[in-house]
Amino acid sequence: MKILVFADSHGRSAGMFYAIENEKPDAVIHLGDYTGDADELERAYCAIPVYRVRGNNDYDPDIPLHAVITPANVPIYITHGHKERVSMLAWGILPQKAAEEGCVLALYGHTHRTLLEKAGGVWVMNPGSISLPRGGPASYGRLTLEGGRIDRLEILDEDGHLLHEQRF
Repeated sequence: MKILVFADSHGRSAGMFYAIENEKPDAVIHLGDYTGDADELERAYCAIPVYRVRGNNDYDPDIPLHAVITPANVPIYITHGHKERVSMLAWGILPQKAAEEGCVLALYGHTHRTLLEKAGGVWVMNPGSISLPRGGPASYGRLTLEGGRIDRLEILDEDGHLLHEQRF
C-alpha cells in the first residue's frame, strides 16, 4: 500500500495534485494547515481515502487534532504537532503519545521542516511543507506498507526526487 503524506499546504494545493497524479497512491494523509486543501483532494479523488487532522491554522471542530489510523493494519499516530509541543529542534511529547496509543509511526507537520528519525520504539516523520518549506525544498512523504508492517518511509521533494529514506 502506498500512502502520500502532506503537511502545511496553506491553501496552495498544486504540489499535492502533482504528486497524486504522478504517484497514484492508495491513500493520502494531510497533517493540517489547511484542511480545506484535504477537502479539495477528497472531492477530486473520491476513490482515494483522505485522512486528516486539524492544524493550528484550522478551525473546524469536527476535524480531530490527532488520530490513530490503521491502513494495512499498521497503527499510525497522525497530528499537526502543535499540541504535542513540537518545535524546530525537538519532537516534544510526540513519540510518547504515539507509543501510548500503540503506534509504531508518528506523523506530524507544523515546523515546515523534514524529519525522519527513530525515538525509542517509534519512527517519527515530518514530511516538511508542500508549499511553504523552511530550510529545504517543498516536500512530501511516502509510506509503503506491506504485510501489516512498514516497508519504507521516504521524504521526497515536490518533483518526486528522494531526500530521505528508511527501509525496513
